[in-house]
Parts: sequence; structure tokens; C-alpha cells
Amino acid sequence: MKNIFKTICLSALMLSTASCEDFLTIVPEDQQVLETYYTSEAAVNANTASLYAAFVWQEFGMNFMWMAGDELSGDLFYTYDQEGQFYYMSFQNGNTFLTQGWNGLFRVVSYCNNIINGMPDAARTNGVSEAVVTRALAEARCIRGIVYYLLTEYWQDVPIITNNNISGDQVIRHKQSSVYEFIRQDLEFAKDNLPKSPFQKGRVTHWTAVGMLSKLHLTMASHLTDEHSDDNFAKAKSYASYLITESGLSIYPDLATMFYPEGNNSDESLFAIQCTNDGYGYGNGRNVSLSRNAIVTLGSSWGAGKGPTLSLQEAFERNDLRRYYTYMRNGDYYSNLGGGGYSYYNFSEDETLESSNEMLAHVRKYVLGANGDCGGVAGTSNQDAGNNLYLLRLSDVYMCYVEACMASGSSTTDPLALNVFRQIRSRAGLAWDESSISYSDLIKERRVEFALESVNYFDVKRMSYRNMDHALSYLNGMQRHRMYVSNGGFNWQERNAQGAYHGGFNVVDPSEDPTGKGSIFFLNKDAAVINITSSNLVLPIPAETITKTPSILQEPVGY
Repeated sequence: MKNIFKTICLSALMLSTASCEDFLTIVPEDQQVLETYYTSEAAVNANTASLYAAFVWQEFGMNFMWMAGDELSGDLFYTYDQEGQFYYMSFQNGNTFLTQGWNGLFRVVSYCNNIINGMPDAARTNGVSEAVVTRALAEARCIRGIVYYLLTEYWQDVPIITNNNISGDQVIRHKQSSVYEFIRQDLEFAKDNLPKSPFQKGRVTHWTAVGMLSKLHLTMASHLTDEHSDDNFAKAKSYASYLITESGLSIYPDLATMFYPEGNNSDESLFAIQCTNDGYGYGNGRNVSLSRNAIVTLGSSWGAGKGPTLSLQEAFERNDLRRYYTYMRNGDYYSNLGGGGYSYYNFSEDETLESSNEMLAHVRKYVLGANGDCGGVAGTSNQDAGNNLYLLRLSDVYMCYVEACMASGSSTTDPLALNVFRQIRSRAGLAWDESSISYSDLIKERRVEFALESVNYFDVKRMSYRNMDHALSYLNGMQRHRMYVSNGGFNWQERNAQGAYHGGFNVVDPSEDPTGKGSIFFLNKDAAVINITSSNLVLPIPAETITKTPSILQEPVGY
């Protein structure tokens, strides 16, 4: 399927034109145009392939995905300019990346609508079988449902758009409860009409829809004041149980390759953005945006100031194998980075080539290094790596089952829940000898399992629906203002001798040290406390959107 992504994306763009006066991309109504496009089963399949391509997801996947998903959740430290506003939760509706995220997700919606509205009649006219038409509809509706899940969890009340020709003065927001029901109907249609095995690698299946339905109902159920909460917990549990026991799928066994192209489209991957090495925007940009420096990639790199937050680092248990593949810390060696091997130290000996960041660690997950480290799949621009971006993993559904078993309670002893929980921990080299799983156990496990995958923000949202005070306590308890200051009183020989990494030394402020020297790094006492409130958990509608569609400021309505 990847071989046709680039051609199909360009073809799909030829089918549409952008208009400042319209909320989404305009799709031509001329049936003759559509009939000359949907000429065969191959043409239908080629057009649905565009729904998976990183090029179509570009505005969401390139930046907003990790800024909102990882910075907002308190997992990724970064403080620079508009990108850093997601860490400080100081963004306003003029933030460039906020606008990109909104536009990017609605762009995918427009591609889905293009297929849903324009394909069936045109394809039937050309003799394409009803089975192919229905399967294509199911793919588009499955992906549209997933996109709307992202939209409503970030922005809450959002416009439900099914007609790309809608004009700006017709755009209104719909209540989140209506959006949930819209998603449910899309996913139910997909569940009933998608094959259980992908007809091409990377395509959504019956099990994608089932897994997403479990997560949707779990999210709906987390609104504990809703009268249907108990019923939604039961449905979330039922869907997850069905997938776990009947699908025959199993979690990917090798942490070392899970975020490399070797792990693409395995059983673990229920839905992923498909990334190719066809230039900027066609692949995974995280090898550049999150990697430490050019020594790691032998090319571009913008990740020097980024790193796992101290609270995320503290969440990993000793001997958790996931830590090494999630972030780099002092003394780590990677044979497949830096063009043949890379040793991570907080700083280079002369302190010019490499320096520490405020977290004393850098990102490893999704970082591939140079082309020579990964069989040439780091890409031609270093921003088009060939490792897919997961949006739904099997292990996510496993833990949705655990959470659904708890329902509104605080723990579960369900045997299947214990079984799948142990499977996930076993892959990480950890045991679970307890006879129950608490809600706090689950949240901690989810945090380290999906760290830096832009997933954990949605766990925070479900927590906020259950108990907003608990969610805010959880976020503020991370103390994301904590950061290290480098003590210039130590030379590099002294630093190396004493092991300059988080957890490897006692933190002593020079002002509190009788010798006056302090530790190699110490926590900045002057950093302003970042206080998170409930208003931070719903993103503002972009200013650009308000300008184009002022009706969007009206009170949300039912759909």
C-alpha cells in the first residue's frame, strides 16, 4: 500500500481545491469528474489508501501531535516559544501549532467525506462491486470516527461536518455527547463491514473498529454523572474482551524494534499513520524534531531542548526495559544511532559538541538515527522516516479492558485483566504478583507504556471526567516546573567521575552546602510554578477559524 501513497495523495489533491470562504476543502459535485476517477476496484482502493498517508495527516502528525499529546500530559519537557506554550499550558488561540492541529484533523475529515459522499455512486456506475464500495465506506468511516475522537477530546464541542461544501457561516459546534454518538455510529458501521484481516498491510480492520469502540465507550463511561455510565463501562469491557479473546492478535514481542519499520503493521498496530521516505511531510518527522542533535542523526535535529520530564523518569521502575527505548540518559549506548554507535553523556568532554538539557535526558522513542543505522529508512530529508506513528495499539485496548473492569471503582481482580496486565509488564521485563490492580497502578503503567507516543493526554482527560480535582492533583503533582541547573563550578573531569545524571547523585544547592560547591546539577529553586486548572484541559478554538467562521462561537447544540 505504501507504494501508492504519494501518487494517490497528489491525485486526491487534484480532486479538491482550497477556499478561504469554506470550512473544509471543496469537493467537485460534477458526477462526471468522480466517474472518471473511481473507475475500478484498484482506483477505489488507491483513494482510500490516502487516508492512511502521513502526507494527509501532516499538519497533525508533524508537530501538534507530540506537542499536545506529550507536553500537555506532562511527559515531554520543552519550553521554546509557541511549542513550549503546550508545556506551560499558556497557549492561546493564536498559537500556530494549535491552528495546525485543528486544520490538520479537519483535513483528514475532508478526505473521509470525499470518499463517503463521492465514491459510492461513481464507483457503482463503473461496475465496481458492492462489496468493494461498502468496504471503502467502512474504511473512511472508521478513520473519520478516530479523527473525531481526537477532535472532541482536545476541543470538546466541535463541528460535525459531513458535507465538505459547507460555508463558513453555517459552521456551528455540536455538544460532545452528540460527537460521541456520531463517532459510535461511524465505528459501528466500520465494525460491521470491515474484514477481520487487512486486505493490504496497514489497513484498518474489524478489530480496529472494535478496539476503538472499547476506548470510546470507556471515555463516555468516564463521565460518571451520565446516566448511561454503567452501561458504557459494560460495553467497553465487552468490546475489549471480544478483541482479546477472539481476534487471535498478540502484542509485539520486541521492544527494540517496535518503533522501527520492523514493527510497522504488526498485530500490535491496530491503526497507524503510514510513513514513507518520499520527502518532507510523507514520513515520520520525529527523528528530527525529537532527536538530541546532529551527532545522533548525522543530519538535521531539533531536539536538544526536549527531554522526558523528571516526573516521567521517576514513573519508570528499576529494570523496566521500556526505559532504555523511551529515553536516553547518561551512560546509555546505542549501536544503531549516530551512524554506527552512539554513547549518551550529559555533555561532551570539552562541553561544546554536546551539552545537558534541563531534564538530563533526551528522547529515544521513534528516533532512528542516520540512514546507515536503519537500512536507509531515516529518509531523504531526515523528516520523512519510514517508521509508522501509532494511533491505536493492541496494548492500549488491553489496558482499556482493565480500566473498564474497574468501572467507577478503584481496583479490579478480574482474571483476564490481571492476565493482560501481566503480559504488558512481562514484555517490559517486569512481574506483577499482586492479586488486584488499582486505578493508580493502571495510570502509572499506561504512562510508561505509552510515554512519548502522544496518547497519555487522553488518559488525563478520562481522569478529569471521573474526578476533575483528582486529575488536576495528578498533573500539578508532577511539578513540571522542576528542572536542573548546571553547576559551572565543576569541570568535566569532576562531572564524569561523579556520574552526572538524574538519579546518580544527591541534589545539593550550593547555597545549602557547607562547602559552598553543591552538586553537579541542582534543581532550580527560582523556576515559576506551573499551575494547571480545568480550563487548560479544553483547547481554545483557533483564532483563524473564528475569523473565517464566526458562527462557531455560538453555544453548542445537539446534532
